[in-house]
Amino acid sequence: MTVAEATAAQCAEDADIRAHADELLVVPTPGVVGRTKALLAARPKPFFLGLILAVTAVLATMLYVTAYRPIQQSGDAAGDAVVRAASSATVALLSYGPETLDQDIERSRVLMSGEFLTYYSKFTTDVVAPAVRTKGIKATAQVMNAGLMEIRPNDAKVLVFLNQETVSRERPEPALTASCVVVSLAKVDNEWRVSALDPV
Repeated sequence: MTVAEATAAQCAEDADIRAHADELLVVPTPGVVGRTKALLAARPKPFFLGLILAVTAVLATMLYVTAYRPIQQSGDAAGDAVVRAASSATVALLSYGPETLDQDIERSRVLMSGEFLTYYSKFTTDVVAPAVRTKGIKATAQVMNAGLMEIRPNDAKVLVFLNQETVSRERPEPALTASCVVVSLAKVDNEWRVSALDPV
């Protein structure tokens, strides 16, 4: 084959490739491209929508458990109940007499819980009971005012202002003492019990 014949053959082959190029190359039409993009863009939406709904549900549950429910359990009615419990317990703890001492101590014990109950039992046995019986001490407490300091579903604190009047065989004239205490309470078996009594 001569050079001229080889060149002519190469040109014929190139012309044949160009003639069939349109058959080999598939170019999508604009409509197909648009539909494909729209399909790809639409597919993730259900997944992301489901994810957003799931996250929203979790956040709503957490908000209910951590904020709304405790507020419900710590509303005005619960606050009033705590103040009443603290006031009546303070009166019971600080009111006693020689004739009714055993009943007074027992009545107070059921209003307390935890370590404070242990402390109160030991203190009344070792200090209060002997003094009351030997000296004839009678004490009467009266709450003058009380206010809620803080409250949570299972514990609370109340500031109590009170007067305590005491008489004894040695001092028959009533002695009045004004004081202020912080009463800490814990919820035990759905009832508020005194867990601490701290003078201010």
